[in-house]
Order: sequence, then C-alpha cells, then structure tokens
Amino acid sequence: MGRTRQIDFEEGADSRRFVTALARGLDVLACFSVDEKWLTNTEIAARTNLPKPTVVRLAYTLCVQGYLRHSRESGKYALGDSVAALGITMVSNLRLRRIARPYMQDLADRYDISVSLGIRNGLSVLYLENCRSGAPLSLGLDIGSRIPIADTAMGHAMLAVMEPRERDRLLAEIRQAEGERWPQARQAIDAGCAHWQARGFTIVVRDWQTDISGVAAAIRQPDGRVVTINAGGQASKFPRELLDQEIGPQLARMVKGLESFVRSEEM
Repeated sequence: MGRTRQIDFEEGADSRRFVTALARGLDVLACFSVDEKWLTNTEIAARTNLPKPTVVRLAYTLCVQGYLRHSRESGKYALGDSVAALGITMVSNLRLRRIARPYMQDLADRYDISVSLGIRNGLSVLYLENCRSGAPLSLGLDIGSRIPIADTAMGHAMLAVMEPRERDRLLAEIRQAEGERWPQARQAIDAGCAHWQARGFTIVVRDWQTDISGVAAAIRQPDGRVVTINAGGQASKFPRELLDQEIGPQLARMVKGLESFVRSEEM
C-alpha cells in the first residue's frame, strides 16, 4: 500500500485547492444560532458579508440538499434535517464526551454549578454537553449554545493548549473581528494563558457577561482536536477566591485525568 499523502493546510483560503463556493455555503449554515431559528436572505447576507444574490443561490442549493428548509409563509430559512444528521454523527463519535459526563455531573452537583464541554466553532466555543445541578442559579446555556472565545475562560483554555501555528491563526481572526477592542481582548487572553501555565486552568470573572464567572481547562486530543470543559455560574455565588482555590484545581485534575485516559486509549 502507498503512503497516505499529508495535506498542508497552512495556505488556508489562499490555496488553489480551496473551494470558495463551498466555504460560502458553510458560512451560511454557520450563521444560524440556537436563539434565532429562522433567518431571511437579508439577515443571512448581513451575517456572512455575502451579496444577497449569492445568498439566494446558496440558500436554494442548500434547501435542495436538505441542509436548509424554507418557509413559504415568511420567506425565511432554518437549518434542515441533513445538518442535524451530521451533527448527531459528529457528537456521537466524540467519545470523550461520553467518558467525561459522569465526572462533569459530579462536579456540578458538588458545587451547584454548571459544567459544560465544548469545541471550537469559528470564533466561538460550541457547547456539546452540559451538566447542571438542581440549583436555580445554574447557567441557562444548553447544548448548541455558543460563547465567544475571546472573552471566556473556555475560550482562553482552548487557546492555551492549541498548537502554536493554529493559535496564531485563530488570534489573527479574533484580532480582525475585535477591531478597536483587540488590545483589551488580547490582554485578557494573555492573562488567561499565563494562569493556565501556572495553575492548569483559566479563570474569568464578570467579563463575558456582567454576572458570570467561570474556570476552564482543555484537552488537545491525539488527532489535534481541542475539547474544553468549564465550570461556571453567577459571580455573586462563585467569587474569584472559590474558583481559584477550590473549583479550578478540581476541574484541572479532572481534565488531566481525562487527558491521560484519552492518550492511553490511543496507544
């Protein structure tokens, strides 16, 4: 058998192998969020920075293929069943999610806190699992929710464990998106990465939202995929000292144990 050819993705969108039409179609699918089920062509065009005629053609194609569905009454689009099938397949294949869940639930119950697992989705972290206690103050975010990489403990932990070249590419994307706010965001990211180097977890207090605090740690799996796990709740209930001295170290130990298990399974 011949050797499998290794593909170099460093060129990114500048490569001759990059299919722009496909990328634009994926951008259309990515602009939908949990809280906004239906979008118009105009709303999709605004979110993707694509010309409206291009969006119309892409939306038509995606509807034919089952990745979007169209409402004749409102003229709006929503994600189709083909997207759901892909998502279910991907989540089901993420073995770490199944392994981590009982440990995440134990931590959630112990502190009446929300514990979530996510992966990168553009400039956001996408929730793939969420464990809550029965406490009314637990965060309301659920599977499918997205939170910004630049402003969250989850995002900072992800950046901290990425391979340097991948991290640099992501930071460049964040810099472009943040604009004038970039110096502030970069300072927070650097502080988060430094905290991870020193303590094994990142911490953000009242930064992403006014009354939200959290700690996070991440795993870079053997295939290069980064999975991040956080524990968070209302800042009034989870002050920095509790997060930094108690919950954060426990989360870091849990994630370290999961990482060792994942690597032993690959050997």
